Amino acid sequence: MSRSASVDEGTLPPRPGVASRPTPAAVWEALQRWLTGRKHSTIGFSLLRLLFGLAMLVVLVPSYADRHYLWGAGSWWVEPEASRRGWWEPLRALFPKDNAVVFEIAFHVLLALVVLFLVGYRTRWVTPVLLLFWVGLSTNSTLLTNGGDTLMRIVLLFVVFADLSQHLSVDAWLRRRRGIRTSSRGPRMPRWVPPWLGTWAHNTVLILCVFQILLVYFVSSVLKFQGEEWLDGTAIYYALSIDQFHVLPALSELVWQSAPLVTMATWTALWVQMLFPVLILWKPTRYVALVLITGMHLGIAVLLGLWPFSLAMIALDLLLVRDGTWERMAARADRVRRGVLRPAT
Repeated sequence: MSRSASVDEGTLPPRPGVASRPTPAAVWEALQRWLTGRKHSTIGFSLLRLLFGLAMLVVLVPSYADRHYLWGAGSWWVEPEASRRGWWEPLRALFPKDNAVVFEIAFHVLLALVVLFLVGYRTRWVTPVLLLFWVGLSTNSTLLTNGGDTLMRIVLLFVVFADLSQHLSVDAWLRRRRGIRTSSRGPRMPRWVPPWLGTWAHNTVLILCVFQILLVYFVSSVLKFQGEEWLDGTAIYYALSIDQFHVLPALSELVWQSAPLVTMATWTALWVQMLFPVLILWKPTRYVALVLITGMHLGIAVLLGLWPFSLAMIALDLLLVRDGTWERMAARADRVRRGVLRPAT
């Protein structure tokens, strides 16, 4: 018997050029490494914080003069519908309609929390308090809510457990100033927290956020396929011709008067949303899908005035861009900037 024949076939290495089939144990180990090795999409979460903060300010600042009529003592006319929703009473007590002083204090505290959240100061502690106040304000009026507002409440609950301030924040600036090094695991956690737990929680939140955005697109596309206007390419025409959504009437009229443009935009929105879960599996198609879907949301924001909804959707979409991609784009932009500013010799 030859030496090679005496070797147990189960111990032979795989033949060159033949990929070994991953075992369940190997897949589970890889998933554990992904969940606990380092935090993913930290730049995306920092951008989400900025865009969510801007979306909240878009709701609160223009409505500041009418805050009592929209949420306070002047909004009793909407109370039967608000009470019917069955919100938890302690949440409703944050913005009482029968006490103008408490309402004023709570509203301005909410504004301060949004600003702190936007700039990223003490983000770990500000985020859960902001969630309570934002939901509390939402319970006072059901007529101001929309898909974006609902999505923001869901995602804010998730990101309480995520690292939102590793980049573009006052927290990150203070850490650098104090000489505290921020690794891929994020800022230093309290001693009683296991080192892997914060990373695991952050990456689990990333999975939940991506699942949420995929669910939104899939359900939206299924509902669109049930509408005749989406299939014949006229849905965007009808949306742009509604007077209540005429933020820029001249621009809306210019767009819906172009039949090819309206048809292409309608079908693109329909199919990109339907195929989005598949398109993000391959890097080239993922970036094409992100560009198209971001353009769609910017169009909704500019033409229909739904800025909070659009900013929330764009913020979630950007979580699909990896940190390495953002860093390469920043390095490329820096090289271009230095090339433009370099004096001619």
